[in-house]
Amino acid sequence: MRIKLFHKLFLVLIGTSLCSVLLFAGFAHWYSSRNFLRYLNDDRDARLMALCEQLLTVYARDGDWHTLQGDERAWHRLLREVMRSSIDKEEGAPPPTLSGTAELAAPPHDPRQPHHDLSPPLSMFKRMRLVEPTLYDTAHRIVVGSLPYRPDLTLREVSVEGRAVGYVGVAPLRHPANARDVRFARRQAHILFGGAAFALILSLLAAALVARRLSRPIMQIGEGARALASGHFETRLPTLGGDEIGVLAGDFNVLARTLEENESSRRRWFADVSHELRTPLAIMRGELEAVRDGIRVSNAELIESLSQETARLTHLVDDLYQLARADIGALDYEFTHASLGALVTESLSHFAHRWQQAGLEYHYDIDAELCAALDARRVLQMLENVFENCCRYTDAPGHIAVTVRREGKQGSILIEDSAPGVAACDLPLLFEPLHRVEPSRSRAFGGSGLGLAICSRIVTAHGGSITASPSTLGGLAVHIHLPLVN
Repeated sequence: MRIKLFHKLFLVLIGTSLCSVLLFAGFAHWYSSRNFLRYLNDDRDARLMALCEQLLTVYARDGDWHTLQGDERAWHRLLREVMRSSIDKEEGAPPPTLSGTAELAAPPHDPRQPHHDLSPPLSMFKRMRLVEPTLYDTAHRIVVGSLPYRPDLTLREVSVEGRAVGYVGVAPLRHPANARDVRFARRQAHILFGGAAFALILSLLAAALVARRLSRPIMQIGEGARALASGHFETRLPTLGGDEIGVLAGDFNVLARTLEENESSRRRWFADVSHELRTPLAIMRGELEAVRDGIRVSNAELIESLSQETARLTHLVDDLYQLARADIGALDYEFTHASLGALVTESLSHFAHRWQQAGLEYHYDIDAELCAALDARRVLQMLENVFENCCRYTDAPGHIAVTVRREGKQGSILIEDSAPGVAACDLPLLFEPLHRVEPSRSRAFGGSGLGLAICSRIVTAHGGSITASPSTLGGLAVHIHLPLVN
C-alpha cells in the first residue's frame, strides 16, 4: 500500500509532537512532584525545629527528660502546642510559651467537649505533615514516642549551650503523607496531564493543517506535470507563496510557458516548411502536367525553368538541414586564432562585383589587428548570408557600410544598408526561421528566409551576439559581437 505524502507529513509531525508533549509532561510531573515533596520536607523540618525549641524549654526547666519519660499524653499535648504555635505563626498571632510544669499537666476537662480531644492527636500530626515524632536521648534510646531509632531517620538535635541533650526523629518523607497533600498532588498531576492532552489535540489539528498545506501544492505540481506530459502546455499553477514550493511552482510555470512557445514554434515551423516546399513543387508539377497534356512542349526554356525550381528547392533543403544541425549542435566547428578584419575583407571582395552590378555603392572601415578564436569557414558563411541579404533587399541606387572595430573585449561588426527599412515590430523576428518582412523584403527577391537564423546559430556557437536595428542609412543595421583573444 502506497502511503501518501499527506500521511507521511502528518505522521512525522504528530509523532514529533507526541514525543515532545509526553517528554515534557513526564519531566514536568517528575520535577513538580520532587519540588512539592521538597516543600513538604522543608515545612516538616520547620515544625520539627519549633518542636526542638519547645523541648529545649522543657529541658532547661527540668534539667532532664523525666517529665516526658514514657508519658505519651504529655508528649501529645506538647505536640498539640507546637502545632497550635505553628498555626498561630502562619496566621500572625504571637506564639504561646511553656513557662511552668502546669502546662504539661492535663487541662481541666470541659464536659461539653468530647473526651477524645485529649487523646493522641494523630489527625493533627497529619495536618502538620508529620508522622508522629519520637524523642531520643543522647544514646538514641527512646524517651517518648513509638519509632525505634534507625540510621535513615530524620533527626534534629536538642542542644543546651552547644551540648546535645537529645534528638527528635521522624521517618523520612518520601511521598505526601496526608490526604490533603495527596489530593493537591493529584490535582496538579491532573492539570498537567490535562494540559498535555489539550496540547496533543492542538498538535493533531496543527499537524493536519500543516501536512495539508505542504502536500496540496506538491499534489498540484504533480497534476500539472501530468497535464504537461499529456500535451496540455497551457497548464499554469496558481501562486503558491514565496517559499521553496512557491519558487518551484514559478519554475513550473516558466517550463510550461516555454513548452507552449516551443510547441507553437514547432507547429509554425512545420507550416512554414510545408509552405516553402509546396511552392517550388507546385511549379514543377504544373510544368510537367502541362507537358504531359500537350499544352507545352519540352524545350530548353522548360528545362531551365525546372532547373531553377530544382535549385531553389535544393537550396531550401540545404538551409533547413544546416539550421537543423545547428539547433542540435551538430554543425562542425574548428576554432583557430584568425584575424577578424581579414575575414570581413575577404567576404567583401567576393560581393564587390555583385553590389556594383546591382547599383549599390559600399564603403568600409576595418581594424585589421583584431584577433579572435573562430571557425573561419562558418564566419565567412555568416558574413555571406548577411551580405547576400544586402544585395537582395537594398533598392538601387543604394549604399552599404561595413565597420569593424574593437568594443572592450569584443570585436564589433556593423553592416548597414539603405532603404527599404524594417518595421520596429519585425526586428526581433528577423532571426526566426522562415520569417520574412512583407512587402519590402519578400520572396519575390529570392531567399529561403533561413539565412539570418543560421547566422544567429553560428554567432551563438562562437559565444557572441547578433542584433538588428534601424540603419542610419535608412535600411537595416546588423550588429555582430564576437569575443577577442587580444
